[in-house]
Amino acid sequence: MSSFPTSDVYNFLKNNSTAVLATSYRSLPYASAIYYALDDKMNFYFATKMNTDKYLNLKTNNNVAVVVGFGSKHISVQVRGQATIIKDPKLKNKILNEISSILIKNKNIENWPIKKIENLQAKKKAFNEEIVYKIVPQHMAFINLDDKSFPDSVSNKQHRIIPILNIV
Repeated sequence: MSSFPTSDVYNFLKNNSTAVLATSYRSLPYASAIYYALDDKMNFYFATKMNTDKYLNLKTNNNVAVVVGFGSKHISVQVRGQATIIKDPKLKNKILNEISSILIKNKNIENWPIKKIENLQAKKKAFNEEIVYKIVPQHMAFINLDDKSFPDSVSNKQHRIIPILNIV
């Protein structure tokens, strides 16, 4: 069992809200930026609309890859897993609220395709067009080359988190 601090990975993911999601269709790759929410088991949640490339790709192949971490810091998490649609309206509502609050808090992005949850609920049809996915990681790796905010994990090696997952 690794003595690697998986809490660094969890905290890094919780302190971020954007990722790149990779899907594919007929062996052609497709990548897009997403906003995500995270639960305590490091499952990712994101929302999209029906008939987007993400949605259409995931209908035929639910295998995905996710990368969190880009910009000036040399730290990232790479994930492979499967995306499934959240059908429970309460959980869907909770996730949409969480992602909406992330947007409002961080950037106040007004042109994001997934609008504030209050607006969605006012228009029942629009709420039903929003698709929320859950990604359960089957593989997760973390690398932190020099980000001193997570000093226990600075290394020149990639740390395999899943399938070896021991959240403290």
